[in-house]
Amino acid sequence: MTFDKAKKVLEFVLLKPNGVSTKHKINVGFDEILCIRSTPIKLKKGLPTCIGKDDSSSDTPNAIFIYYTIRVNVYIWRIREAAVFFTTTTEKKQWEQILQNTLKELEYRPKNLLVFINPYGGKGLAKTIYENQVAPLFDLAGVQAKVLLTERANHCYEYMQELDPETWNSIDGIVSVGGDGLFNEVLCSTVIRAQVDSNKDITDIEIDSLTTPRMRFGIIGAGSANSIVSTVHGTDDCSTAAIHIAIGSKCAVDVATVHEGRKLLKVSANAISYGWLGDVLRDSEHYRCMGPIRYQWSALRTTALHPTYFGRVSFTLSNQPEQPLKFPECKKPCEICDGTKTDSHTYHWQTDFTHVICCVIPCVSPFTPYCLAPYTGLGDGSMDLAMVPKVSRCANFRILRKVAMYGGKGLIPLERDLHVYRVSRWTFTPGALILGENTVEPEKVQQGAWNLDGEILPQPSDKALHFRLHPRLINYFGRELDLDDPRYRRCFCCYKTEKKKSNIVINPIE
Repeated sequence: MTFDKAKKVLEFVLLKPNGVSTKHKINVGFDEILCIRSTPIKLKKGLPTCIGKDDSSSDTPNAIFIYYTIRVNVYIWRIREAAVFFTTTTEKKQWEQILQNTLKELEYRPKNLLVFINPYGGKGLAKTIYENQVAPLFDLAGVQAKVLLTERANHCYEYMQELDPETWNSIDGIVSVGGDGLFNEVLCSTVIRAQVDSNKDITDIEIDSLTTPRMRFGIIGAGSANSIVSTVHGTDDCSTAAIHIAIGSKCAVDVATVHEGRKLLKVSANAISYGWLGDVLRDSEHYRCMGPIRYQWSALRTTALHPTYFGRVSFTLSNQPEQPLKFPECKKPCEICDGTKTDSHTYHWQTDFTHVICCVIPCVSPFTPYCLAPYTGLGDGSMDLAMVPKVSRCANFRILRKVAMYGGKGLIPLERDLHVYRVSRWTFTPGALILGENTVEPEKVQQGAWNLDGEILPQPSDKALHFRLHPRLINYFGRELDLDDPRYRRCFCCYKTEKKKSNIVINPIE
């Protein structure tokens, strides 16, 4: 074993019985090392099953055990053990002290976490998942976690707003064990608290910038969709997410705020949708007793009803194009086209919409495994705004089928029915506000519901909703995936990793 202190990298070389080096070696950076112990632990399928106290009185003579993380395929992370045996006890203690001190110098490793668990989300297994799959990893890494079981809606929000300053400043990260709804509540409460402490008005949509919360965010996917955690890690595997939290992985994520005039409604770090997707979520709330399959049932019901909503979408591009954009004509009457009203945004489109979808991140989920918005990123400073006008039921079914089977890239041939733009802010004005409540076309003033990170947000009939992006506002426990990497288009069984040769290295190399 050799240690490069400058690069903080350990190199393990497997030796023959006579001390001659073999070709089998592995480099392990301290970024991937979870812990260093004097006593071994039991691993089953790359995960700890029994963790005893690392007591020096019961340690293994002349040996240290290094537990490091490794990708077993494109997405899944697990733990491996390297047992290093020394010739003398003095040599062992010297190496152990050097390695332990180097590990403690990693300032980005979390030491204190606040964990919120929704025991009722998804299949109701969040508490069991945390105790069996997450807590042992935190114990192994020496992470202190304060656990709170949520008892009602907004419980997490109220707790964070009332948290005393001493505890607030001691937290390194906030972890939600549940679905996208719980994470959205954690996100809103933390971002709002950070702005209050820095005397910034988050309700002002024209504010120059918001304050980044000092703590990072993590999700253990125990809900029905788990879209955010799947987007960041490429999988909703709970152990993989826990490993990234324990080793302190970090990536910056864009966040969008939703405003109704001078009122802040929500903070979003996932997808905002109106029309078909919003109605599916609203309808599924009536069938919670069915579990996750309620989404498929509500999707069939909503497809049969085929709702469309009249309104106007106005938006500002994140980067101005070389040539002006061309839209189909707006449905009359359009005050902006007629010149009787001005708009703060550069572009607008007024029509009957089947879908209005804004993606802050690529949005991977069980329903969109190949990304709903594959061309956007976690922290690229833009949102993808997709608009689909009124189409037939068959055309809508084709769109949904292509998204489910091929992702957003499969919709490129549907240029006539799909309009996608990269925006920094946008506004939706409902039909009732455009035409008035007493219009002779009552179907034009029907209001749908928004699907905002898995939460229902009713569309007010007399107010426009405004959406603004705040680039890289939060930090997340994860490492952004390169979705253009060809490995992400292959199944797990086609991705071969280096075979494990041995977990024992003898006689450290000088």
